[in-house]
Amino acid sequence: MALTECGTHALVDAAFDAVAKFSEHKLARRLLASLRPDMLLLADHNFAGYALWGLARATGAHLAWRIKQNLVFMPLQVLSDGSYLSIMRTPAENVRHGQARAAGRTLQQSPRGHLVRIIEYTVTIRPQAGLPRTETFRLVTSLLDPRLAPARQLATAYHQRWEIENGFAELKNRLRGAGFILRSRAPEPICQEIYALLTVYQALCALQTRAAEHGDTDPDRISFTVTVQLARLAVAAQSAADPTVLDSTRHEVITELLAALLPTRRHRQCQRVKKPSENTFEVRKRDQPRTPSNVHYTLRVTKHPT
Repeated sequence: MALTECGTHALVDAAFDAVAKFSEHKLARRLLASLRPDMLLLADHNFAGYALWGLARATGAHLAWRIKQNLVFMPLQVLSDGSYLSIMRTPAENVRHGQARAAGRTLQQSPRGHLVRIIEYTVTIRPQAGLPRTETFRLVTSLLDPRLAPARQLATAYHQRWEIENGFAELKNRLRGAGFILRSRAPEPICQEIYALLTVYQALCALQTRAAEHGDTDPDRISFTVTVQLARLAVAAQSAADPTVLDSTRHEVITELLAALLPTRRHRQCQRVKKPSENTFEVRKRDQPRTPSNVHYTLRVTKHPT
């Protein structure tokens, strides 16, 4: 599990352990020490919970996490942009309210818990081919003032959470290589190999960021594949053997990276068809044409009734 920057894909922190011993929530707790008050932490709907939320907020960072549709948040106050304030209840309060709902009763909202803001919105995807589809999102955030953090801006910012998936693709596929397996079999050398891989990845992200700053462009326009290729050529030529040569090589690599900029990022989608047979998504057939990935997104914030 990793804590990464959305823009550069650089690693802020990473945690890993045996699958049988640690859940995602336990690994996430290891990363909290790297949060800072000037950060906005985005997270998927697997992490929203009273304890983890409290620990993350205690770092001073602000949070904007997706939540599941079946989680119940009772409105305390409807805000000007349609979002509303609510309480993320303690586990004991959740049990008490759940039992009341099962019995057909409604309890008074308890102040015990974290004061949060709920944002609901829909995203409609209109592909070049096929029918449009609409997905509903719910965010819980610690940013309570809609004037400082409007619902639409937070909904747009949450879309950047997917950048971590691009970072994982760079780390696992483009740098490590598909099908690559760690050579070690004992815990200690496995950790050494993983840290070595993360160190190289971080260095490549730093090089991409320096190139983006030099060219005054978005880091996602710097090709990671080209960065890896140029870095390998420099290593083979032993360009780091001399500090003067290293500086010259770095400048040459940055120049080549800026000459091979990727096009401006477009709106995209990816069909959920390449999945194991036990999942519910349809299996893509060999002769089935690939659906165009270019799409148009429409985001609408759902205003909660007053």
